Amino acid sequence: MPTTLNNPLTIIGGTGVTASNSGDPWYGDIPLNQLISIGNDISKTGNVQFNQITASSWKLGDDISIYDNGQVSGSVTHTGTTSISSTLSINGNAIVTGKITAEEIIAELTSSGTIFKSGSTQFGDTIDDTHYITGSLYDSGSLTISGSLVNEISNDVLLGDNSPTAIVTEGAVKTYADSNIGTTIVEPYLRKNFNKSALSISNNTSSFTAFSASAPDGITATNENDFLFFNNGQIMEHDALQVQQSGSNFLLIVDPSSLGYNLDSLDEIKAWGRFEAPGHLNFDGEDDEVTTNFSGSNATPINKTFSWWMKSSETDRNYSVFAHGSQRREAFTPNFSNGRPLIWNGNSWFVYWDAAPVDHAWDGEWHHWMCYNDVLAITGSKLYVDGTEISVNLYKTTGTVANLNNQSQPLTIGSFQNNSTVPDRHFTGSLKEFSVFPGDKTSNASTYYNNGTPYDVTNEDDLQAYWKMTENHGTIAYDSSGEGNHGTVDGATWTIQ
Repeated sequence: MPTTLNNPLTIIGGTGVTASNSGDPWYGDIPLNQLISIGNDISKTGNVQFNQITASSWKLGDDISIYDNGQVSGSVTHTGTTSISSTLSINGNAIVTGKITAEEIIAELTSSGTIFKSGSTQFGDTIDDTHYITGSLYDSGSLTISGSLVNEISNDVLLGDNSPTAIVTEGAVKTYADSNIGTTIVEPYLRKNFNKSALSISNNTSSFTAFSASAPDGITATNENDFLFFNNGQIMEHDALQVQQSGSNFLLIVDPSSLGYNLDSLDEIKAWGRFEAPGHLNFDGEDDEVTTNFSGSNATPINKTFSWWMKSSETDRNYSVFAHGSQRREAFTPNFSNGRPLIWNGNSWFVYWDAAPVDHAWDGEWHHWMCYNDVLAITGSKLYVDGTEISVNLYKTTGTVANLNNQSQPLTIGSFQNNSTVPDRHFTGSLKEFSVFPGDKTSNASTYYNNGTPYDVTNEDDLQAYWKMTENHGTIAYDSSGEGNHGTVDGATWTIQ
């Protein structure tokens, strides 16, 4: 007889476990087959799937451990796709051999940087963030600095665009400053302050032989406020004054009703202000010259004294400081041969002097020269350098006065033939304060040398022509003698001394 159980065995399926006859009691009298399963193949080759596993740690093989605090130890190689919906924290280093695609990348340490999905970036979020770049930075777009847009690094040396969004380079700023506000234009203008004395007073107008300085672009034009005028030592009120440039004359025009008195021809008027600095003309020895309308017209040569200041470092033959044209009429050469000066008046009618001392002629410094040319008796000619007479070396008098070349052309300064482009007919060096007198004025050689300071000969007796050559601009070398023998500057260049 079969054995039965007083209390039957009952198997009931639970979470994740099923029984084929779940809940059926078994008393032992008859067989009851129960198939218990967990819904997953848990064999070594099976694929197990759980909705959730909770454990304090997991060990995967011998290399990887995963802990309930979120840490993973060991090395992980992942070849598929990982989707993390929350936060991934890596305490060590992350090495990525491919691309990183993210809507934002935020790096935080002592500073922060953000790369947005639009491609825009944000570096730092507080004013004390510091970012170091040790390499090069390439930016093909615009840049905003402290809220201001920058879209160009400009090397425009003229600063002509006037752009509000361009940053200029150091080179552009320096070039602009040197050219416009530095040593070449504005600064020299602002520094100009010269003293001039009036040469004449007429009809309440005082005349100075001077040029007012022209203000550079961007600077208020030169006016009477740039000058101080003194009449017999007393300053004159600006409200009663006007200034005007008329050729080589700077005019002070007075309103007597505002000034309270008329100007007198005996008044001594001095001016301090922005006059052009004294200068001179440079001649390159190729084709530079100054052509004048002094004398000429086939006039017969007369005895004359020439006075001028010259600077030359040319030690070879140096044609010609002055002459009357095509056939070297009355041509003076400071070094015709062996350092000897010569003045030539016609065939076999000239005079050589001894070579001037090197420290008087060819040292590249300014020296005063005075030559008296006795065309009728060549042996009466004289030459002085810095107030010292130079001895005659040779007279050539086998010609006759009848052989003198007429002065078919006006006086040319810097060449013995005007409008010439032949180099060996031109002077190399610098000239200024060139004057002409009739007769012998060599008694004034020391006075005109004036211990190395040019002497103004404007008021000297018998003055026929006087080109100061101190204008520093333009193509006219003005004749200050009052005779109107102005010269045209052809090629020679102005230089402020």
